[in-house]
Amino acid sequence: MFDRWMRNVVFAGFVVAAVVCSAASGVAELARTEGTSGLITFVREGPQRGIYTIDTSGSALTRLTNGQDYRPRWSPDGTRIVFQRFLSSSIDSEIYVMNADGSEVQRLTQLGTAFQPAWSPDGSKIVFGSGLSRQSEVFVMSADGTEQTRLTHDQFADTIPAWSPDGNTIAFASRRHHNVDIYLMAPDGSDARRLTAARAKDMNPDWSPDGSHLVFQSHRHSNWDLYMILPDGSGLKRLTDRPAAEWAPAWSPDGTRIAFTSLRFDSGVEDIAVMTLGSPILVRYVFPDSAELEPDWQPL
Repeated sequence: MFDRWMRNVVFAGFVVAAVVCSAASGVAELARTEGTSGLITFVREGPQRGIYTIDTSGSALTRLTNGQDYRPRWSPDGTRIVFQRFLSSSIDSEIYVMNADGSEVQRLTQLGTAFQPAWSPDGSKIVFGSGLSRQSEVFVMSADGTEQTRLTHDQFADTIPAWSPDGNTIAFASRRHHNVDIYLMAPDGSDARRLTAARAKDMNPDWSPDGSHLVFQSHRHSNWDLYMILPDGSGLKRLTDRPAAEWAPAWSPDGTRIAFTSLRFDSGVEDIAVMTLGSPILVRYVFPDSAELEPDWQPL
């Protein structure tokens, strides 16, 4: 199915693949994508497990950690990365932070289970999920790990928070109506309101850099695809409809592209992919011996 769309270019042991509608348009679009700047951090599984960074040309691959580390997220100034590290078991995880080059790793939480961290837009706080209260709730803490405060207090799971660029709203996923939907709340946990209300699961929200839209993953058509919506709940738009499961989206700093995890049904391999809004182009970063997931784009 993909044969007429795939054009591959080898970069230092891995492949950057452009999925296009025609060969001619693919060359031009791929060249424009490679000409952009900035780093993407992501998780690599397999023999070389850890958190990595790569630039948008498909070069400058750098390994930052070598543990069971997930959900890396850049600080607003692009100098640090917060992430989730699994410790002694598959559920025992904590929040850590490190410099952009992988140095000065520091543990921020000692809760037994803390996960899915995200920065406040000014870099002074980190919002995250924790199962400390026997179910997942959203917490916030100072960037140094102090002043940990619980924000949500309900009987259903709340998780995967994302802070709006203006600092006024936190998006998160919740089961409050017996289904996983996207919700919004104030930074102190008040004024929680439901944003999506589909029968399918909606999760992993991420704000556009100007705060005008959110992108998220949804299982609305019996497959994980990416959707975009306005903060008032209007303007829902489906972004992906390919023979792949696609999730964990992250906006580029200029708001024109989205990086995400893509599981291709033809190969069963998870890759990092980048799409340009309004374009059929899909640039894919492929490592032959491992899966890659959970990308995040460095602020410029």
